[in-house]
Amino acid sequence: MGLKICSFASGSRGNCIFVSSDTTSVLVDAGICCKRIRAGLSAMGVTGEFNLLITHAHSDHIGHIGDVVKAFSPIVYTHYLTYDDITRKIPDYLKLKEFDGDFYVGDITVSPFRVSHDVPCVGFCFLNAGRKISIVTDVGRLTDDNMRHLEGSDVVLIESNHDEDMLRANPRYSQALKRRILSDRGHLNNRACAEAAAKCIKGGAKQIILGHLSLENNTPELAYGATCDYLEREGLNARVSIAYQDKLSEVVEVN
Repeated sequence: MGLKICSFASGSRGNCIFVSSDTTSVLVDAGICCKRIRAGLSAMGVTGEFNLLITHAHSDHIGHIGDVVKAFSPIVYTHYLTYDDITRKIPDYLKLKEFDGDFYVGDITVSPFRVSHDVPCVGFCFLNAGRKISIVTDVGRLTDDNMRHLEGSDVVLIESNHDEDMLRANPRYSQALKRRILSDRGHLNNRACAEAAAKCIKGGAKQIILGHLSLENNTPELAYGATCDYLEREGLNARVSIAYQDKLSEVVEVN
């Protein structure tokens, strides 16, 4: 018994993350096409049903939800503050459920928590057989309450969205967009991610997966280096990997 996680896609062009136990499969978000989802499920050996959980209503997270429900007919779970937005995307869908607190999906306990973004947004903790995997992206600032939710995780997929210097120097981004991304309701930068990763490791995490990297304002090397360098300075040891935009991440299992 245990849990596994694999990112099918992570970034501003589409998000979809796979989490499973021995008997239950979950996708977090439907921001990529059905073809890529089918390929990811096949790579994970999934031939049966899965459940779909939604973090928030931005298009890179729900842009393909209509096609996904037509192709796979999953039960869809969304926070009550996002329910109306999802209903407009999949009207009259009878397998849409709202949550406001912990709930069960098969043999996995799902513990959602609100995060600071410019629309209602949640992170998720998944628990099974004493193991815990957590996902938190699209967050401008991680609060003490957020960190308490992440405590005790074996694996954390956490946003490392941008390098601040790259973002500030980007001539293609307006000042208003830069302010939004840099704000407490925007996206987590590499430095803040590294600091949060260190807290997660002190709370028990053995692996950190860096996700939602900006294609314009970050690189995998910068994100990876920022976190690894900070952990080394803190005297902490954990595996660090990347969730990519255009390919599957490694599969991480906790048993």
